[in-house]
Amino acid sequence: MPNDYITLRALSKELDAALSGGKIDKITMPEADEINVFVRKGGENLILALSANAQNPRVHLTTRKKNSPLVAPSFCMRLRKCLAGGVVNRVSMLGDDRIFDFSVTARNELRDEVTYSLIVEAMGRYSNILLVDSGGIIKDTLKQASFDTATKRCLLPSVRYQLPPRNKIPCTDIEAVAQALSGYNGTDPAGFIMSAVSGFSTSTVKELLYVAGADCRCAPTADDIAKISDKLRVFLNVDSSTVYSPCCSLVNGSEDDYFVFPYSSSSLSFSPAPTLSAAVERCIGKKDEICRRNDHTKHLRKAHSAAVTKLKKRLEKCRQRLAEASGLERNRKFGELLTANLYKVTRGDRSVTVQDYYEDGMPEITIPLDEKLSPGQNAQQYFKKYSKQKRTLEVVTEQIKDAEAELEYLLSIEPSIAVCSTDDEIAEVENELIAAGALKPSGKRNKTRTKAAEPLFYEKDGFTIAVGKNNLQNDKLTFKVANGGDLWVHAKDVHGSHVIVFAEGRTIPDDVILTACEIACFWSQAQPGTKTVCDYTSRRNLKRHPSGKPGMVLYTTYNSATVTANEHKELLQKNLG
Repeated sequence: MPNDYITLRALSKELDAALSGGKIDKITMPEADEINVFVRKGGENLILALSANAQNPRVHLTTRKKNSPLVAPSFCMRLRKCLAGGVVNRVSMLGDDRIFDFSVTARNELRDEVTYSLIVEAMGRYSNILLVDSGGIIKDTLKQASFDTATKRCLLPSVRYQLPPRNKIPCTDIEAVAQALSGYNGTDPAGFIMSAVSGFSTSTVKELLYVAGADCRCAPTADDIAKISDKLRVFLNVDSSTVYSPCCSLVNGSEDDYFVFPYSSSSLSFSPAPTLSAAVERCIGKKDEICRRNDHTKHLRKAHSAAVTKLKKRLEKCRQRLAEASGLERNRKFGELLTANLYKVTRGDRSVTVQDYYEDGMPEITIPLDEKLSPGQNAQQYFKKYSKQKRTLEVVTEQIKDAEAELEYLLSIEPSIAVCSTDDEIAEVENELIAAGALKPSGKRNKTRTKAAEPLFYEKDGFTIAVGKNNLQNDKLTFKVANGGDLWVHAKDVHGSHVIVFAEGRTIPDDVILTACEIACFWSQAQPGTKTVCDYTSRRNLKRHPSGKPGMVLYTTYNSATVTANEHKELLQKNLG
């Protein structure tokens, strides 16, 4: 990904044009390493996303509003105190590196005008966000370090802000780059530029050499160096050149990386984007969303896995006890045979052979005895074992039944964890795990503002199809939203979403039913790409499961269809709620 100085410089100029003169209305901190700045300019509300995430550092305008914590972190409070109501003066780059500088003029408690720099260092694992005053003193920083051995800097409030040390030629020094190339005699100029010059990504270096017509397998000639220098000037001011065309590279049909223009040296295909900021949001935003979702659901997956493992161990122990109690009929028979043949036994005998009148032909059978007990006590010992095993069998059988039902319910939560994508849905699954006893409620966790999550809605030939994404949504959709004449759809014998086709008094066509079945199979644990049986029936044929667990139902009257899972994105509508 060309997340280098060339690309970010063009992005900073785009942001400067979009934000300069805008007023900061609000500042939120939806993630521990992300700031959202709401800017009002020209009657338009803009949201600036600033992320210091190590895997996906980014700066761009976004259209997505994230939920904020109920209690704002201290760094967010400091930014609000200093920058709220301020005006964005300009957006620029610092030190010819991947460092954004958002200059903001605001007013302090005495209503005096003060200027701050909101600095975003988008440098991988060293990414950071800092608030610096006009004198270059750090007011606050997202990630504090008394002394960073990698960047050789101290990042603490009241300390003077310093740029990271430079050990390479900046790509903006075209003469120095040309001089370095003129002294190179190797066979890998791209690798040499990457090692000697800062501000480049590998893909940008290859594109620079490609458009300059330089051979990547030998040292560049004087003519090559002149062409590279000319093209480098174009790259540094690509936003004002004719080649500037923000786009996203496509990998398997999905947008993967963002570029300032389609790189000819690449074999990738590209899709255009209206702005470079939009391209960043399409590519990095999606990756960040997946990364955030995995982070936010990590405790859910861990708690769910631990609860399932605990239940399986309990089931295994119960089944072992059940196996041990399986000999109760043998003990009862021995007790009765021994009682009928007490006259054959004397104290001290270790066994007795009697006729087994329970079997055809009455074969002889040997009964083990305790030589310390009397004949009558031996018989009573077998009856006691029988009674104990009988009670054990009854209790353990019920325990196994309950544990299997509990395990089945827990396994039904697993697909909900995999597909929850919003804070509301994560909160619902979390509450469900707490109710199931798989997760302990924690008052220390910084809760975000959540509301009841809405199901997904599809539209097919005038019929609305609703999909629940977790058991709570499934239960509400099936028993509170759907009417008796609506159609209920679910993948057979696998955990998944409840799908409702709202009939509204009409007859539902077969193609709508098949579409609903395909959607139901997609939102289930059915194997992708394989034929899956899907059941459908009128909502009135459903009954709640005796366990009372949300999302669990019973039905006996139904039809089935064999389909292949299909998400049908083209039919997906905005949430009606």
